[in-house]
Amino acid sequence: MPQARAGDRRGETSVVESQPHPANRESPPQDNADDARLMFQRAERAWREQVAGEEITPQTPVRVVFRWLLLAVSIAAILFLLFERLGQLG
Repeated sequence: MPQARAGDRRGETSVVESQPHPANRESPPQDNADDARLMFQRAERAWREQVAGEEITPQTPVRVVFRWLLLAVSIAAILFLLFERLGQLG
């Protein structure tokens, strides 16, 4: 039965992830907020574990030039379509 690790930053208590909290009809809204907080913490922990081993590749000059060129072409196309539409309207 896997257990969540204790909170790394805020001192949360450990929770059994495979078993949800039993639903009480008279449970206060705070329980819902706690459940939502636990859900977000689990998702964040899973995301951090997923990206922990990834490395950012250094940008080569060719790639940087290509990205700037692609940005310039995109902006030029948007401006061209904008002025073409303005020409049709006026």
